[in-house]
Amino acid sequence: SELEALESTHPDSFMVPSGKPPRFSLTVTSEAGENEETVQTTLKFTYSGKYPNEAPLYEEFCQEALEDNNATDTLKVLSTTG
Repeated sequence: SELEALESTHPDSFMVPSGKPPRFSLTVTSEAGENEETVQTTLKFTYSGKYPNEAPLYEEFCQEALEDNNATDTLKVLSTTG
């Protein structure tokens, strides 16, 4: 399954909570912040009943050292690649 593949490639940053509808979260970390600080965001994805014909819904769940304008840019990139 797709969720198992994602979990195997991101074992430390991937989580699948139980329940319906199917959903998962993925934490993305980068050392691209100012002064070499770690920048991190957690994205939460929820499958709709129309998946795979419709992309999963997504939201930024939490962020660390990521400025709001960069968080907005992250969501814009997701919307264009969905």
